[in-house]
Amino acid sequence: MFRKLVLLGTLCCLSTPAFASDADFEKRMARGAVALEAGDFVSAQAEYREAVKERPTDPEAALYLAVALNRANDPETESALKTALRLDPNNPRINLELGTFFYNRKMFEESGDYLESMLALKPDSEMREVAEKYLANIRGKSAGKRWGVTLSGGMQYDSNVTLAADRSLLPVGTDRMGDWKGIVNFGLNGVAYQDSRQELTGSYSLYQTLHFHLRDFDITQNAFDVSYKHSFSSRYSAKLSTSFGSTLLGDKPFVNDYSITPGVQVNFGNGINIGLDYRFRQSYFKNSDTYPTNTDRNGVIHSMLLSYRQPLSETLVLRGGYTFDRELAELSAWSSNTHTGTAGLTVSLPYALILDINGEAAAKKYDEILTGAAGLRSDTTLAGGAALIWQASGMLSLSLDHKYSKNSSNIDGYSNTRGVTTIMLNGRY
Repeated sequence: MFRKLVLLGTLCCLSTPAFASDADFEKRMARGAVALEAGDFVSAQAEYREAVKERPTDPEAALYLAVALNRANDPETESALKTALRLDPNNPRINLELGTFFYNRKMFEESGDYLESMLALKPDSEMREVAEKYLANIRGKSAGKRWGVTLSGGMQYDSNVTLAADRSLLPVGTDRMGDWKGIVNFGLNGVAYQDSRQELTGSYSLYQTLHFHLRDFDITQNAFDVSYKHSFSSRYSAKLSTSFGSTLLGDKPFVNDYSITPGVQVNFGNGINIGLDYRFRQSYFKNSDTYPTNTDRNGVIHSMLLSYRQPLSETLVLRGGYTFDRELAELSAWSSNTHTGTAGLTVSLPYALILDINGEAAAKKYDEILTGAAGLRSDTTLAGGAALIWQASGMLSLSLDHKYSKNSSNIDGYSNTRGVTTIMLNGRY
């Protein structure tokens, strides 16, 4: 009997701190709620911080600490909100708080993403009404600016310049060479029509390279694009784009192409998006002294493109993709099948820096043997790169980028490596 009493007393002693801890936690949450309601955000933060220390993985404590920080415009707000989202990703209140947080900082694209994710989670009518008002304001602000301009300029070193036009055999006497070049890229875009569910836009871009030595490989490209997007709900949308492009190599016409691309996108919430597109492209190549049989490659390309994007944390965004291309050329020896996989990771760093790392693997097989070749051509390409971007302001950024690729072919003369390093100053209005 005595032994049973001792055991019971021991259990009571062991359980008392747990009960006390639970009671302290509930008291802190209650005092925090009272302070938050009274507008005493300092006291509310203090109570919720202690509650989070006691239960670091409690989603409610994390949420209300983030709310208190947000109400006080504290610098820790974004990190706290995203911590709460990781603990409870299907909580519409957290997505709403993130949406209002970014809205108040005039980051309307980010705000819209979180507000639409919140609507996809089927919140109560009060939260839905608040989110829809914010989204209406965002669309109104977007509709207020009907056009935009981008201008980029910089320098690039390309270790294998002639690869830029290497979809055909290199002319006799042309060696693969490296060269420096200047780059200018000008863009103009406009919104023709926009409402809460649909958008019609158009754009024009000019891309120009100016080599120091290999002037025959300067590229001048003009491109026009018209796109229509329709949002069926916060989760589903569809898009139809058509484009025309004209490319000069040196000062000679090289290719004109037209394309049409319908696609759909699904938003799964929490920033996760999956897109599926089909692209039809018709190409008309031009013969020249450098490429006298260029028109052999006239034809069409059918492409299926699958894309995936997912934020991993407040500083990491993962993306991936797969593309299948079926090319049907006038000369069947240029017809081919290509499978391409891509992956990338974007990292947000301090001091307005962004690091982007990417990789690609492609396998391409041709239909028939090209005249003069030893066999049926098959290529495998591996590529990788990294870019460091400094976002100096909302209108100005500076980027440093390096890409490396290695192409392995079973036909002599087509295996090659290429390194491209680029520094660009980018502006937008």
